[in-house]
Amino acid sequence: MLRNRTTVKVQPGLFLQPFVVSQLSGAVVVGVVEGSEVTATEYALTSWLTVVGGATPTELARDLGLSPTTVSAMIDRLVRKKQIRRVRHPDDGRSYRLELTAAGERTNTRNGRRLNEALQRLRGQLDADPEEILAAMRLLEDGLRRMLEA
Repeated sequence: MLRNRTTVKVQPGLFLQPFVVSQLSGAVVVGVVEGSEVTATEYALTSWLTVVGGATPTELARDLGLSPTTVSAMIDRLVRKKQIRRVRHPDDGRSYRLELTAAGERTNTRNGRRLNEALQRLRGQLDADPEEILAAMRLLEDGLRRMLEA
């Protein structure tokens, strides 16, 4: 038996808009990293390492919203590509931290320049204040994280 569809009120924009924005922003980042040593997702990980100055795999998975197995596979690929290295954790001998290699820093610098150029072009296309848009995106991120943690 089919449910009465009129009883379920769904706001398509609330669900679809984050998906569409994710796809479009992903396409921009794919263009940014084209010709570099890393994929778009790997660039997110290496960029985050730059921001935080190094992290454990668990911290990366949490901060980037990725599964631990996805992060583990990315770490292996990035180590093979000589973009990152594992370093003994100073407080926990069973764990390790990740940091960029010199090659990783060069790749990240190159991709960062290209990302900044893309963001400048994007700012020219926006009809709203970029800081307000970023604030709204952070609110959405916070809400999604709380929902998934519950």
